[in-house]
Amino acid sequence: MCQVKSTKNIYIKEVGSIVCVLLAIATVLIGGCSIVGEKEPVIISPYESAPVTASVDGKSLIVTNNKSKPVYIRVFPTDILPAIEWAPCIAPETCPVDQAIEPGTGKQYKVNDIIREETESITVFWWHYLEKRPGASVPPMELDEILVRLP
Repeated sequence: MCQVKSTKNIYIKEVGSIVCVLLAIATVLIGGCSIVGEKEPVIISPYESAPVTASVDGKSLIVTNNKSKPVYIRVFPTDILPAIEWAPCIAPETCPVDQAIEPGTGKQYKVNDIIREETESITVFWWHYLEKRPGASVPPMELDEILVRLP
């Protein structure tokens, strides 16, 4: 069984039954639900044509940028999110190089570098910058997240 955190861009990559697909659609429409699959493991990540995808392959988390602009990411064990404070970098030139993913490329991260033993899921926060407005000191950004359930 896996719990889906409410976000607007979560889709199911692998499912065990048609019921899971219907529940995934309901998740997008109403903002949150529980998904129960018969096939294990159930990995929650955006589908391949989503702007950014994330999945676990063995001992690696793979994050892929399907957009035409660079995206920037931060990855955390989902269970620690209530206890931490973080903020995205304020402009592309202030972002550390390891947070950037160029268009059409992906990056791998060792899952063991991200999680603790009891971690059940990883949250990937991703954002991209919009055109800087005249007179603004920093460009606006769009921020989203992906919940990846660990096998």
